[in-house]
Amino acid sequence: MEIIDSRRLKLIAMAWSRLKYVLYHLSRLDFASAYNYVWVSMFTRDAGLGLADWIYRINPFLAPYPKTMEVEVTTRCHLKCRICEHSYWKEPARDMSFDEFKRVVDQFPDLKWIGLTGIGSSFINKDFLAMLRYLKSRNVFIEFFDTFDLVDEKVSRELVDIGVDKIWVSMDAATKETYESIRVGARFERTLGNINKLFAEKKKRGRRLPEVWFHYIINKDNVAEMPKYVDLVKQIADGGNNYATLIYFTSLLYFNEVKDLIPQIPAETKAEVLKKAHEAGIFVNWNENVSCDKPIRDCTKWVEPFVLVTGHVQPCCAMNMANDREFQKENSWGNLLTEDFKDIWDSPKVREFKKRINSNIRPAVCKNCRIYLSK
Repeated sequence: MEIIDSRRLKLIAMAWSRLKYVLYHLSRLDFASAYNYVWVSMFTRDAGLGLADWIYRINPFLAPYPKTMEVEVTTRCHLKCRICEHSYWKEPARDMSFDEFKRVVDQFPDLKWIGLTGIGSSFINKDFLAMLRYLKSRNVFIEFFDTFDLVDEKVSRELVDIGVDKIWVSMDAATKETYESIRVGARFERTLGNINKLFAEKKKRGRRLPEVWFHYIINKDNVAEMPKYVDLVKQIADGGNNYATLIYFTSLLYFNEVKDLIPQIPAETKAEVLKKAHEAGIFVNWNENVSCDKPIRDCTKWVEPFVLVTGHVQPCCAMNMANDREFQKENSWGNLLTEDFKDIWDSPKVREFKKRINSNIRPAVCKNCRIYLSK
């Protein structure tokens, strides 16, 4: 059993840059945000070291009421990305209203961190910026992934004003041809231009937030461009006003419609990526799904529940991107638009879930997990 996820240990080298963000908040006399940043960096799974995870691995029933969560605010999207389940499913498009969103997040009174990435383009939801403002009124650390296709100058100003903590650029190629063949409907130059607009706004205002990092989903069409992508990120990020820059490489998640795009990642390609990143002063991390080899009893992702746009709450985000949304809803823990999470968290269904995790037996809802193994 790992005490700390080995991938996170590799990021300890980023500790100085994390401390700089704490000092940044303190310099602005924002003591509450400084404290929250320290907490998030130490205890969250997605934005920190997950230092308490070992406790829940020993005994899942010791897990406290969640202080972190993820919410999907829309299933509408203007793109037809070839690697995304959204391009293949028949799920009705839906936005979560501001009132629905508030009902969901208010069930987590001590919320410290939230991820706002679902199977859709968040900025299409007219209430998205209002949701961000509400979260910041509660001093919640906000993180999400986005293609930057809709992040124009006006949106950039709003993101800087609100003080969003971290945005991941979902950009999966180093060349225009490859990028536009994967993210169908997006434009390479527009994406780069929008990233630069946000960076320019940060510099103009003397702000360090949002921190902007980069996400690359590896598939057969772009695996050869990974080293060149490091060069591109170096070129972009030099003007980003970040204290540090990270690239997050993750393998394409399998579902039937994309099976022909599932890549093999050559060892020499990974080595070249790491060499270039080291020379450029860029941090690199690899997602767990690059090698699915951990026993499910080590899973602690379920302490960070994921809420679908319909209100259905599932243990985590790892069961997304399987093109099996009806299964997810049918096997969810409950629905936060009609039920209270406090009752769900203490329910027989969740207690049974914890028992199965502790016994290294995959719960039914985790059928589509691409990270953990079970007996």
